[in-house]
Amino acid sequence: MTHTGHEHSYSFISVSCPHCHKSASIIQVPEKVPLFGEIMLQTIVCSHCGFKWSDVMSLEAGKPLGYEVHIDSEKKLSIKIVRNSSGTVEIPELGVLLEPGPYSEGFFTNMEGLLERVEGVLKIFLHSENKSQKEEAQKVMKKLLRCKAGKRSFTVRVLDPFGGSALIGENVKRFELSKNEAEKLKKGISFL
Repeated sequence: MTHTGHEHSYSFISVSCPHCHKSASIIQVPEKVPLFGEIMLQTIVCSHCGFKWSDVMSLEAGKPLGYEVHIDSEKKLSIKIVRNSSGTVEIPELGVLLEPGPYSEGFFTNMEGLLERVEGVLKIFLHSENKSQKEEAQKVMKKLLRCKAGKRSFTVRVLDPFGGSALIGENVKRFELSKNEAEKLKKGISFL
């Protein structure tokens, strides 16, 4: 079923839930992202077990690409990130490596939103029974909070073997990945 609203057209598709195998819905919304192209925002929602999965897919075939940006001011926190489920995201100063996997989710946000996602994961480790994990999470959290406040600079790299992920904004470096670099990246698995 396809609907057209004031700003977006979207569709609902009935599928089997990947978790409980009962009926679930995929909601698909196409978007045009300036300086990037056409994307499809997808979400699978199961009302039976509560399973939810989101992805951002590029609708334009692409070469293996990488992007890098150095965030050194609060203003640069508004730089956008489109992460396809096949994209790898690195923040070396925080030791963050987001790699594709079977339940990888794509997202479209800005640098502040990316840091909030990392913060959410760190909060889990702050409650860990493992003392060394907890201490490491505390150290990274202090650095992350300074990054969010624009008081500590950091670098974000996005690498995608299918070219479906990107950084969008001023001072973003874009580069093609070699065949060897692209083959070394994890690819992830899509439900669709």
